Amino acid sequence: MGRLCIYPQEAARLLHVTERQAQRIFKAIRKELNKKKHQAITLKEFCEYKGFEETEVDNQLNSFTRTH
Repeated sequence: MGRLCIYPQEAARLLHVTERQAQRIFKAIRKELNKKKHQAITLKEFCEYKGFEETEVDNQLNSFTRTH
């Protein structure tokens, strides 16, 4: 089974940006989806916003955890 949520630290690594830049992206996603600050961003929401394939991102994130 795939992942449910993605976190700014993971997005930063995936996108090759700083964690602060990833937090700004998450803020923009929350604003677009009318989510509150405490609500998590799902992998599906992140991928739809950035235009990525969910399975590809999930595989990439899993490869990060395998290497560390």
